[in-house]
Parts: sequence; C-alpha cells; structure tokens
Amino acid sequence: MSTEKSFNTKIENVISTFDFMRVKQVMDYLNWTWTGFNGTPDKEALIRKATQLLEEVRNKPGEVCGSGGFRASNRENGNLSLKFILTESWSDPPDEPEN
Repeated sequence: MSTEKSFNTKIENVISTFDFMRVKQVMDYLNWTWTGFNGTPDKEALIRKATQLLEEVRNKPGEVCGSGGFRASNRENGNLSLKFILTESWSDPPDEPEN
C-alpha cells in the first residue's frame, strides 16, 4: 500500500469513527458559530473542517493544528488523532506534547 493511500485510509478511519453529531449537539447547545455560517455548522461542514485539518498535518509528524474547536495531530508514530476541545489548561507545558 502506498504511503498516500495509507494516509488517506487513516483519514477515512478517523472521520468514519468520529462522533460529529455529538459535536454538533454541543455546538448547538452553546450557540457556537463559525465565521461564514448562519448558526452552527452542519455535520457536513464539520467533516470538511476536520478533514482539512487532518490533511494539514499530512507531512508533519509530531505536528498539531486546530480550528473551530477541532485539533488534528499526526503523531511521531504515524497515528492520526482528531479531538474536539471545549477547554484545556496547563500550569506548565507538558514534558511530551499531547497530540
């Protein structure tokens, strides 16, 4: 399997197992909007944003990028991660980056 196909498969796996409707429900409850949307984004827009962020870390092992509450990570071991974060706080930066 080529690296490109493998990465695309990883993105598909992340997207297919992520609970976008749960994110949508939380955003609706909090009246959380994004620029350019009348109200909260729909599920399809959430999926597009998540996919875009995962694509952004494609060639950046160990990197993290985020927007609109999402945080996509490409871990050093090649695993992809997608999170939706409401809040986070650290007294000091962690010893190892949490991807």
